[in-house]
Amino acid sequence: MAAISGAGMLSGLPVDDLVSSLMKIEQQPLANLQSKQASFNAKLSAFGTLKSAVSAFQAAVKNVSGDALSALTATSSKTDTIGVSVAKGSGATAGSYAIEVSKLAQSDKLVSGGVAANTSFTAAGSTMDITVGGKTTSVTLTDGSLSTLAGNINKANAGVTATILNDGTSDRLVITGNNTGSANGVGIAATGSVAMFATGTGSTMTRSQTAQNAEMTIDGVAVSKASNTVTDAIKGVTLNLAQTNVGSPVKISLAKDTGAITANITAFVDAYNTLATAVGKQTAYNAATKTSAVLNGDASARSILTNVRAELGKAVSDAGGLKTLSDIGISFQRDGTLKLEKPDKLKSALETNFTAVSSLFGSADGIGTRLAKVTDDMLGAKGVFKTRTDGLNSTIDSLGKSRDRMELQLAQTEKRYRAQFTSLDTMMVNMQSMTGYLSQQLAALAANSGY
Repeated sequence: MAAISGAGMLSGLPVDDLVSSLMKIEQQPLANLQSKQASFNAKLSAFGTLKSAVSAFQAAVKNVSGDALSALTATSSKTDTIGVSVAKGSGATAGSYAIEVSKLAQSDKLVSGGVAANTSFTAAGSTMDITVGGKTTSVTLTDGSLSTLAGNINKANAGVTATILNDGTSDRLVITGNNTGSANGVGIAATGSVAMFATGTGSTMTRSQTAQNAEMTIDGVAVSKASNTVTDAIKGVTLNLAQTNVGSPVKISLAKDTGAITANITAFVDAYNTLATAVGKQTAYNAATKTSAVLNGDASARSILTNVRAELGKAVSDAGGLKTLSDIGISFQRDGTLKLEKPDKLKSALETNFTAVSSLFGSADGIGTRLAKVTDDMLGAKGVFKTRTDGLNSTIDSLGKSRDRMELQLAQTEKRYRAQFTSLDTMMVNMQSMTGYLSQQLAALAANSGY
């Protein structure tokens, strides 16, 4: 709520209007400074928009860089028996394989004889050593129940997990190896109060499950692996074994994923066009309205698209028979955007020269490889966005401090004007009073003198 001033009410002097008029003049430099600050804030926001566009473009670039375009699809004729997957850049090659699984990998599982619920075990004079895969771990024992013993085993990190099974009349200690494979068999040496849990002759421990490898044939070749997740039988391929299938081979097929590759290349073109549109919008000049966009004339903003276009236009030296984007049907339009004008040309290149298409983008000199570096540099600690935003923020901060000082000075100026006009108002009231008094005295003098 604006302050109510009584200045000028007696003399009729328009103090508030006079001060307001003067302050409008005094505040013009502040208005100019605020306009400049708003302009820099707008530039900062515009660079934020361009940074988002470059980040989106960078993501699309990574999907066509390196080994991204050499991706294969992996299928299994019976996924409930053998699941299959292939990683990008893993070196996998197209082909098919027939796989029969005769055994699934499993871990050792030992079950003790029954133990009465109130049985107590003592640490004194008792020892327990657990051996898994040739590595022996000593268990630190404490006095207590079967549950306490199971806890001690689990704390030892011996490569096994201890649990308790109740069979309806008594408790049993169950020890399960953490890893599958025949090399991970479990042996227990125990003395004293825990001697009943030792393995070997006379032990109460029975082996309900024996550690074993997964056994299979791949195209008739015998393969043995310690895990049901097999990553090193077929290069670049992961097999997830779920069931045995002797006599009913599962067919695993690896094929070129031309659909996904086409989608990634199309997304790359779209992301570039989005970036080009964003840069154009922020740097444009409208001749009809004679108005400029926020970053019109900004060399840093223009360099973003200039650097990207430079890499798009360069020929690739190590992509076989393919040199440029036009070789796969992609070309620049008059408005500076890209377009996949000839989809059939890309399709044909993928079908007849798959490796060359991948190299056109992902080789050491490939378009995707070069653009990945360009966008990394732009978005990096020394890139255009960090440099420009740091500079803009510094300027905005400096202008903010200047604005604060100017506002303080204006407040003091307004206070001075108001004090001066208030003093003038008081003087005018006194002069009006003096004028009235003199007029009365002169009138009285004239009356007494007979004039």
